[in-house]
Amino acid sequence: MTRQISKAILLLIIVFNCITAFSALYKPVPIDSVDYNRISYKKVRRLISLQKHFGLKTFAEIHPVCYNDQDSSNFRVYKKSQLIKQNIEVVWDNLINQSPSSEFDGRIVTFGMLYSKKCNNILYNNEPSTGLEEGQVLFFNLRVLSGIKNLAVALEVTNLDRENKIVEYCYVEHGDTKGTQRFSLTTTAEGFTEITQFTRYKCNSRFRDRRLYSFFHERIVKEFFRKIKSQSENVKHTAI
Repeated sequence: MTRQISKAILLLIIVFNCITAFSALYKPVPIDSVDYNRISYKKVRRLISLQKHFGLKTFAEIHPVCYNDQDSSNFRVYKKSQLIKQNIEVVWDNLINQSPSSEFDGRIVTFGMLYSKKCNNILYNNEPSTGLEEGQVLFFNLRVLSGIKNLAVALEVTNLDRENKIVEYCYVEHGDTKGTQRFSLTTTAEGFTEITQFTRYKCNSRFRDRRLYSFFHERIVKEFFRKIKSQSENVKHTAI
């Protein structure tokens, strides 16, 4: 089965699920409906359950807390770039069209589950997906200190600009961090691709802000870049 046919079948499955979900839009997915047996990570299960502590009853009530220009002095900045020896369309395809189970499956970051605001449904690990879309709220598990400690984080896809090759995520409310993560692709003079990760963030504690976040975020981004680079450069017909 070719990759194009596989994607077409997955798209039909997602469209069917969306149509079914839209018929029940007056009933947003309750947080209590989560099947915790299908989520492997204790911290992710706890983060989802914790939403009820803040008075949220449905996933539709979860909102992003993005970088705020009016409060810019309180946000810190992280930026890192990576050269990928492949044309921009191949890299973009690897960035947005993989299932989250495949894309976020590293030693540090692993996918827990997501809620789609567009389709009003939940997607668990290894379920069919056509990739990223705006309005997805993704829950991740982070293995830090070689697995001695695990953390959970949730991000919402707030911008997916196919023309300019940009994806933006914002942290969701009631978490330890606020801000925006931005991935952008540009073509180099050689016909290769430069991927840049630019983050503006603000943590609830100064220690986390100045010490922990940048330390672990650096490792998370490096891991993600290695995976995208390997997947993209292993595709045939590399551009030069």
